[in-house]
Amino acid sequence: VIGGEAGVFKLPSAITVAAGTATPAGGSTAARLLLGTTAGFGIYYGSGAPTVSAGKGSLYLRSDGSSTSTRSYVNTDGGTTWTNHVTAA
Repeated sequence: VIGGEAGVFKLPSAITVAAGTATPAGGSTAARLLLGTTAGFGIYYGSGAPTVSAGKGSLYLRSDGSSTSTRSYVNTDGGTTWTNHVTAA
C-alpha cells in the first residue's frame, strides 16, 4: 500500500517507464507497460507500424506517426494484428 489506500499506487510526480530501452521498430515486449492480469495487456510503444504480439485491447503509441491514422493502434486479436486509431486533425 502506497498512499494509504489498498490497491492504489500514488506517486508525487511523473513516472518514467523503460527509460533505458531504445524506441524499437514495430514495438517490443521490452518496451511496454503491463496492466492487470490479462496476458500481454498493456501500453506498447515503438517506431513504425506495430508488429509486436500483445494482449487484445492493448494500445500502441507510434513515435514517428505523422498523420491522424498512424499515431496510435489497438490490438484486435491478442496477437500481432493491430488496427489504427483515427483521430481528428
